[in-house]
Amino acid sequence: MADVPENAKYLLFGYGPRLHALMAFIANLLGIVSLILGIISTATKTQLGLDGTAWFLLTIIFFLWSLSFWFSAYFGAKEGYTR
Repeated sequence: MADVPENAKYLLFGYGPRLHALMAFIANLLGIVSLILGIISTATKTQLGLDGTAWFLLTIIFFLWSLSFWFSAYFGAKEGYTR
């Protein structure tokens, strides 16, 4: 497998694997919080800022967003990129 050029590593992995893993963890926590708010909003049939369906869609968006951070952290660490 060919090595990634050094100038392209910064564009791919940005601030390094540790920060990407931290951002993924935070996005996962936000996803769990929005999931809990969606369950409570649906169960009580009240709007907690957003409708229950909107909270579930926001949960999906947060989990997909955090997946991109996890992939960046994993492949950055695999390539040996440190900042």
